[in-house]
Amino acid sequence: MSKDSHGQTPAAWTGTFVIISATVISTLGLVQNNWNTFWIGIGLTFLGGITWIVWEKASSRRK
Repeated sequence: MSKDSHGQTPAAWTGTFVIISATVISTLGLVQNNWNTFWIGIGLTFLGGITWIVWEKASSRRK
């Protein structure tokens, strides 16, 4: 795919799904006053972002 794919890549879809899911998890932890769940959600947010970037870079090298 070209650079003007506007996020229509498997990496973008996966990264977005992981980040949204992690945001829901951390929000539930915050609402329930469960700090472990909150920080797990925050960690998953960063993991989703890193996964997205690494996958994008790996797929662009194959072309």
